[in-house]
Amino acid sequence: MAAKNESKRVPEITVRSLLKSPTVTIRDTYCQGTCRHKSTEECTATTQLVFPYRGVYVRHVGQDQAVAEANQVLFFNATEGYRISHPVEGGDACLTLVINESLLRELAPRAFLRDSATLAFLQQRRRIDARAQVLVALIGHSLRHNIAEPLEAESLALGLVQRALGLRTRRLALVSLPVAATIGAGAGSSRAL
Repeated sequence: MAAKNESKRVPEITVRSLLKSPTVTIRDTYCQGTCRHKSTEECTATTQLVFPYRGVYVRHVGQDQAVAEANQVLFFNATEGYRISHPVEGGDACLTLVINESLLRELAPRAFLRDSATLAFLQQRRRIDARAQVLVALIGHSLRHNIAEPLEAESLALGLVQRALGLRTRRLALVSLPVAATIGAGAGSSRAL
């Protein structure tokens, strides 16, 4: 009977590759979340932008902790050790982006990066807005259901990175809003969309 149950066990972590190109690699990661205490230390080989879209977990880097949930992007720096814990049941799911390093260096504001030869972010997380959350959902859905062409997915992913990193695109986004986006904002309203 034990052998029968062993064969039906779901892995703790499942990673599904959604897109791999010279510009960006996009993966969907599902974690069962059974580890309540800090996991053993692990690290990634590449710098990754991780967008949680379901559930919650805590990422521990040294003495620093970041709660990973849908309002955040987490920066997993290459070769930087971290531990994960799950304070609540239910596991989590994340969309992970690995952007070509030279392109990511160009997109990221210098103030966000460590002063080193290797690309690394100073902070381990950053708050994202509702539009970035919508892009996460759109990219994931489009790639999971084979709706998006690779070039379209790359474009959406780079737009998500720009939106998540914020500083270089805020003014541009306000200037280039289409007229239709301002409909419903009310006459004389200066509400930014």
